Amino acid sequence: MFSPPYQLSGPTMKTFFQYLTIFSTLVYVATGVALAGERIVFKGTLGKNAEVVLELEKVADGYDGRYFYVRHGVDIPLHGTLASLKEALPRYEHGELLAGDDNRDQPIFIDPATEKPRSVWHGKIDGDTYQGTWRDAKTKKSLTFELHQVGRYDPDAIKPVGVEAVTAAITPGIGSNIAYGTAISLKNAPYDYLKMQIPFQPGAEIIRKNVGYRMMTDPRTKFAYPRLTRHPNPQVLASINQILEQRHWQMSLAALECKATLYTMDGPASGTLGNFDAETIGVRYLSATLMSVVEEGSTFCGGAHPNNHYDPFTLDLIHGGYLDFNRLFPVWIRNKDGSNIDPVLADFISEKVESKKNRGKLNPDIDCTDVLPQYLDFEFDEPDKISFVVSGIGHAMGVCLGPQLVMPIRALKPILKPGAKAYF
Repeated sequence: MFSPPYQLSGPTMKTFFQYLTIFSTLVYVATGVALAGERIVFKGTLGKNAEVVLELEKVADGYDGRYFYVRHGVDIPLHGTLASLKEALPRYEHGELLAGDDNRDQPIFIDPATEKPRSVWHGKIDGDTYQGTWRDAKTKKSLTFELHQVGRYDPDAIKPVGVEAVTAAITPGIGSNIAYGTAISLKNAPYDYLKMQIPFQPGAEIIRKNVGYRMMTDPRTKFAYPRLTRHPNPQVLASINQILEQRHWQMSLAALECKATLYTMDGPASGTLGNFDAETIGVRYLSATLMSVVEEGSTFCGGAHPNNHYDPFTLDLIHGGYLDFNRLFPVWIRNKDGSNIDPVLADFISEKVESKKNRGKLNPDIDCTDVLPQYLDFEFDEPDKISFVVSGIGHAMGVCLGPQLVMPIRALKPILKPGAKAYF
């Protein structure tokens, strides 16, 4: 549906996550003071130059945790004591499942072949440093590590709630554990923020008069996402790129969390990027005042069905945030039951739909115009068009996703507000 004004985050739109959360309380290790509900995050090197980020939480029998190699970004579960922190094994090895159904969707810390842990972190806390030796029993490899505390946070303060959480439960495994209303930052989500601190691969610059953009790719998750490269107002450029960056990070984290299920799940999507690497993301319209982007695809990381989606959003390059379409024409009205489509817009859509039917431009077997008002969203398309889009509809009606009415921007003239002149 419509994107709200941006506040250091993307809007509450599609969300889809399922990931085994094995953390609930944390001891602030550096001081020994217990801080319920927090996690502590360390960053440093394993061996000579492997950058890793590790997270710990105090539990009844020691510590739960996870870590990732920055170059890979895939979480590996941990459990044990600081002196003997066991590392999880992939659930499949050489094509064979390591554990039976009684351990389904749980990390495996004991090698069935030896009945012992395979990789173990032997360490201790000294001030804000966790240091020691990592050993692998199978390869006989031994590496020193030195990790320094970089942050701590409360995971419950950033997790999705309400409709976002319900959506995630229905379509699991295809979203991050961070609510779209929370900025992914070193303060709010240090573990995930550090996961995104790698060089992204830039594409060619696309220029439209005095504005431009390029697609940026996380080499670990493969899909490209836009960033503005030029705009007359540097403050607008920075604000818009913050929105685009946060949205890109959310999707990359979701893809990497799906890949990390190779340690926690069985099934055809386990250990994959959840089809995020096949996501189609494109800039449909760019001017000095407006930027329309569409996220489209079918992501899946387990659950009953994939998340078929078509999610457009438009950015206001005058004010530096999400576009409030009510600036352009009447969209919503408020009443005691919530938001409803404005009668002026409803009549406008009905007139255009009827005209399209009369001209034989609708497929009689798939007429999605009836659901258009309920799942209405918009996108601008180059060179000078606007599309009335079905977005956010349930899985069974996925065939209706996408543009249903496309017309020249000038066709909006009868319903445009005076302020719309600033945008066109």
